[in-house]
Amino acid sequence: MGALRKEKQDEEAVNGSTTVDKLRRVSSAVSSTISRLSSGPVVLASDSNKPQDDTLPVTSRQEGTWWSMASNVYLATMGVAILNLPYAMASITWVGGVVSGVIAYMVSFYTMYLMLELHEHKGRRFNRYRELGELAFGPKGRTIAAVPQYMDLVGDSIAFLVLSGQSMRAFYQIVCDGSCPSYGQSAWIVTIGCVALILCLLPDMSSISFISAGAALAGIAYTAIAFGGSISEGLHMEHRTGRHAEWNLDGKSTVAGMFDAWAALGTFVYPFGAHVVTLELQAQIPSPFFKTALVGSIVGYAAAGVGMGSVAFAGYWAFGEQAGENIFIGTLSGPKWMLALADACVVANLLGQWQLFIMPIFDAMEGSLQRHVKEVKIWMRYIVRILFTVGATFVAVSLPFFGDFVQLIGAVAVLPDAFILPALIYQRVKKPPPSHWKFWANWGIIVAAVIVLILAAAGAGRSTILSAIHNEYYQ
Repeated sequence: MGALRKEKQDEEAVNGSTTVDKLRRVSSAVSSTISRLSSGPVVLASDSNKPQDDTLPVTSRQEGTWWSMASNVYLATMGVAILNLPYAMASITWVGGVVSGVIAYMVSFYTMYLMLELHEHKGRRFNRYRELGELAFGPKGRTIAAVPQYMDLVGDSIAFLVLSGQSMRAFYQIVCDGSCPSYGQSAWIVTIGCVALILCLLPDMSSISFISAGAALAGIAYTAIAFGGSISEGLHMEHRTGRHAEWNLDGKSTVAGMFDAWAALGTFVYPFGAHVVTLELQAQIPSPFFKTALVGSIVGYAAAGVGMGSVAFAGYWAFGEQAGENIFIGTLSGPKWMLALADACVVANLLGQWQLFIMPIFDAMEGSLQRHVKEVKIWMRYIVRILFTVGATFVAVSLPFFGDFVQLIGAVAVLPDAFILPALIYQRVKKPPPSHWKFWANWGIIVAAVIVLILAAAGAGRSTILSAIHNEYYQ
């Protein structure tokens, strides 16, 4: 009995020692965690994926400069949707067009500046919109930020393919002048999709800088053609007929005019889509990044503002209510070489835009692949990219009504990305006091943007449904 009692006492002593050791280890771990939290930024759940960033398209290299930032901001902002602006102005006339355009431009530049400030917080750089959403709203914030961003990116990629096909077809018809076989629009969208298949194999955002620069130059070229051609045609009309274009809403019912005006708001905000890639563009710039990113953004946005204003106002002044969805197709007349050059520049610009907007999508898809596959091979990345490009091309063939699609994307995706979320995230992260002007400016932008979103979505949704009903598919 004495031996058994002694053995039991020895066992209790060992268990007690083990328990004390466990408590000491837990206490040490808690103390270490508290020390890290008090001395540095909070580590988010997404930080656990940090090692894979070195192989993803957005963060694999940091070789950006102010001029690459400027060309990419110009390219993302000064998209070919500006060719649709005279058509949008025909629904809201001079006062509505000028007021909407100026306000959208100024507010969107302010919200882009907010995103430049938010890119780094407490020593950590947030290279993706969903990471910034998580910072502001917790784990659910990744979804809050990702849904409108990827709606915008995917919608843009489809819209770019649609308009590329339209412009390529117009170029072919002008050059051949009726002497070549005729092909439907679907065939040209598929042709552009084949070119996109080659471009999608470029590895990361740094590798497309030369494409972005060339596409930006192409954008400047077709903008100059649109502006000069519109002014020339407007002056010629006044000289020939003694009157200018009609700038009114005659011929439209009150209900139709109201919905068209609401849809036009979506067109005016659509060009300001650079916000969906702003964080990804800043990720290309090595630290310290803020000054470089700010200079590039100012240069790119200033150039884009000049281009948008010149095309929108000159196009509407020249053609008025007769302005078409694409000023180069069925609206602007002139020498064939000029129109052919303009269409070629549009295609080059669109392919650059497509490449820029598609990289964050590939980044998200490949990041998801890395979390589910132990070792990701290069061929796996290419298969994912090719499958997405083929799918986007198929949808583009199925949705060839570009103008209405632009309005819908502008309403439901660009407005949240470019106006609502930047101001809301800034309120959550930076917490400006009510005594600061940014507090009231941000909340004013949020409320106004939500109202515009509802109106623009209603108008664009109606237009898209009507186009879908009357459209002839797969031609």
